[in-house]
Amino acid sequence: MLKIKFLFGFLLIAASSFAQTPAITTEHGYRFYHHIKTGGQKPKRGETIKAYVNIFIGDTLLSSSRKNLGGTYKFDIAPEDAVLEHYPPLMDAALLMGIGDSATIFQPLDTAMRRFVPKAVQNQKELRFEIALVQVINADDKAKAEQAASLRAASLKTMAASKVQEYSAGNLQEQLTTTKSGLKVLLLERGRGKRVLVNDAVQVHYFGFLKNGTCFDNSFERHHPLAFPVGVGQMIPGFDEGVMLLPRGSKAYLFIPSALAYGDAVAADGQIPANSELIFYIEIL
Repeated sequence: MLKIKFLFGFLLIAASSFAQTPAITTEHGYRFYHHIKTGGQKPKRGETIKAYVNIFIGDTLLSSSRKNLGGTYKFDIAPEDAVLEHYPPLMDAALLMGIGDSATIFQPLDTAMRRFVPKAVQNQKELRFEIALVQVINADDKAKAEQAASLRAASLKTMAASKVQEYSAGNLQEQLTTTKSGLKVLLLERGRGKRVLVNDAVQVHYFGFLKNGTCFDNSFERHHPLAFPVGVGQMIPGFDEGVMLLPRGSKAYLFIPSALAYGDAVAADGQIPANSELIFYIEIL
């Protein structure tokens, strides 16, 4: 915990240290300031990093990995032979950093990006990324982790599909807890973390099923949990409600009536018919 707080503290002092830190121009033309150098392990092409990242325009915070993801941001560095139309500033910065380092990199705003900039700061000309690098995952370890995750995803999908079948046959009713809204919950494992509250940043792995057993979406096979702020309208009401009933670390099924999902609308590019009850297996990280 002390290490995490210390590393995140790098971000708070970065903006005040430009006068003491000379700027360099990165491989793809970004202005880069290296504030703290620890001599830690440096990432290579094809590897993955985890870092605390704050994105500013002027003094306005647009995004924060700590606030929006509840921790670090995971980023894959393109391999040597990759040809990209756009090279993200975070990639250029990461290749100049080591574990424990902090840095700031600036990205000029183009016309397309400016459409997403708040009106109050439309006069600004660039984004500022404040970065603290905390972990490097090499290509071999990444491949092993993804293989293990794929095997687990396949096993979980089979388990979840079986549970959906049980529910559809009416064999789970006595195990379910039903809320006033009509949401039904089957708790498998109560986590030891804090309960999730409105506006909390949370990461959730999930499988989404229709009552007929069709799996319409999942995060496990993508190897990336869904990150979102809870209870602010980004998710369907039943999903938000279910997550806020549970502490972090929990595993559960949510049986969401159509009124708490998409109602009489067709969703997910037609995969979810109108008036569909949705069933989710979730793991709150």
